[in-house]
Amino acid sequence: MQPRLKLWIENEEGEQIVGEGLLQLLQKIEETGSLNQASARLDMSYRTAWGKIEKIENRLDSKLIHRETGGGKKGGSTLTERGRNLMRGYKSFKARVEQELEKSYEEEFLQIIE
Repeated sequence: MQPRLKLWIENEEGEQIVGEGLLQLLQKIEETGSLNQASARLDMSYRTAWGKIEKIENRLDSKLIHRETGGGKKGGSTLTERGRNLMRGYKSFKARVEQELEKSYEEEFLQIIE
């Protein structure tokens, strides 16, 4: 048995800011340099990916990706500093939460089910 936890961050209005889906999208954008390629690798339509990014950018009033139009070598998408910080911060926070979850599970629950 393993403990599982679904984690996301909301703003004061209860709107999701970052969770696993946005994390994966930002990681793929960083890997590929392209929102189009990132969405394809996640089996997500470009429109859906663009909508996710745009929604969070509006909620944060800050750009997460810098878009260059033009296709080929001229076009692409890169993470802004805010986008990189959001991705790295969420990954770090998630890792700490998972570590504490495992520790608490072992200390408080594992003995009950063994």
